[in-house]
Amino acid sequence: MAILVTVPFSHYCEKARWALDYTRYDYVEEGHVPGLHRIAVKRATSPRTSVPVLVTRESTLADSTDILEHADAFAEQDRKLYPADAAGRAEVQALEDDYDERLGPHIRRVMYFYLLPHPSMTLRLMAQRTPRWELATVRALFPLVRRAMRRFMQIDAQTAAESRDTMLCVFDDVERRLADGRPYLAGDRFTAADLTFAALSGVGVMAPEHSIAYPSPDELPEAAANLVREMQARPVGAFVRRIYREHRLHGR
Repeated sequence: MAILVTVPFSHYCEKARWALDYTRYDYVEEGHVPGLHRIAVKRATSPRTSVPVLVTRESTLADSTDILEHADAFAEQDRKLYPADAAGRAEVQALEDDYDERLGPHIRRVMYFYLLPHPSMTLRLMAQRTPRWELATVRALFPLVRRAMRRFMQIDAQTAAESRDTMLCVFDDVERRLADGRPYLAGDRFTAADLTFAALSGVGVMAPEHSIAYPSPDELPEAAANLVREMQARPVGAFVRRIYREHRLHGR
């Protein structure tokens, strides 16, 4: 059976996990806390230090898009994530790449900027689906872990503000795409484009069907709560919640 190595609350890990669930791929998840995940990644012989990593009998896949394409190759026809025709597949792949690059890193930086000053809230996220000893280690070393995360992801007030603008520009683009009434981002069916956008936005929109329990807006710092409510109130927020509601639970 394949093993999916994750930091469970990571939105890129949610993207991979959702794809595997949706396509009914046979796997088990191995969750780790940030920092200590690198031990598992190295053990998996991944060429990268990041997660998700899918370890199969044949190979090690170290990129969320590679994992989606791998899962799609084994999916039944009604569970395919990419269109069969070349033009449709190219459109979905282009959108997926765009959201991976312009949305994923930026919404992550913004949310971490708000969460990292609050150890109890951050540790509560890290506690989900991870070994107790890892959580205890990170709790004891949290100031060092937080400093390393800020340095690695270049998190400060200026970069967070810039990332917020980039993230909202992506939301604007998606709303313009959906303005003609189409039910999905590419074509007339659920694809990797919808999954990717919803999974990466999930950390901000916080759909009830999300596989991770994020803090409610009432628990967040005021600036973060206002941003989450803004995202939830937008048409794009309604789109993300619908995609979660209609497609996230099907593979479980």
